[in-house]
Formats: sequence, structure tokens, C-alpha cells
Amino acid sequence: MFEAPPRKRGMASLTPLIDVVFLLLIFFMLTTSFLQTQSLSVVTPAPSVEDLPKDARVVEIWLNGDGSIAIDGTPIERKALPEGLKTAIGERNDITVTILAEKGSRTQALVAAVEAARQSGAKNVGTARVEKIAK
Repeated sequence: MFEAPPRKRGMASLTPLIDVVFLLLIFFMLTTSFLQTQSLSVVTPAPSVEDLPKDARVVEIWLNGDGSIAIDGTPIERKALPEGLKTAIGERNDITVTILAEKGSRTQALVAAVEAARQSGAKNVGTARVEKIAK
């Protein structure tokens, strides 16, 4: 006898959804940090001595498998690597820095050596992986 009138189904509003999307967009834009990247050209494998110009000098960074680091055979601490490399390079700008990574050496040591080469002003950096560094 008494029947309820049929109800019309209402349309859901998209306004709250759009508001949430814009809030998330603003949040991610404000919390994202933008880094300025610097590039350093790394040539691998290392150039041979015959390929270098006759007046150029090669500075070798040895990354030994036991974790020790040496510049041209002279042992050096990782913290002192940029200063030692700057001393080895001097004022010359035609120096090629070659990083010889022995089998078993740590990747972090390679990253530190490349960063030290960049800080010391080296223009040419080469890397090579060797089985054993001849001392």
C-alpha cells in the first residue's frame, strides 16, 4: 500500500578528488630536492702510455684489494687523497689520472678516487681493472 518513491541516484562530485591530487602535487613539488649534477668524463679502459702525448704525465691511483690506496706507489690515506693528488698533479693541466682498481677493491674507493681527481683539477681520468697491481 505505502510504497516509497524511487530514489534518484546522485552523481558523485569529482571536486574533492581533484583537490587531493593538487595537494599531493604541491607536496611532492615542495619536498623534492633538485641536485645540480656535475659531469666528469671517465675513459675506460685506461689509455696506454704510447697513446699519450710525449709531454704529458700520468698519475696512477692504485686501489688495492686489501682496501689500501696509493698514488704512484706511495701509500696514502683516503682522507688525504685529494691533497696528495693535487700535489702530484701540480700546476700542469695536461695530466692524465689513471685509476687502477685491483680485483677485490671496494667500489666506494673508486668513487672516492674519481671525486678526488675531480677536486684536484684533473681533466682526463681513466679507469682500469687489473688482477694484481705490480708493486
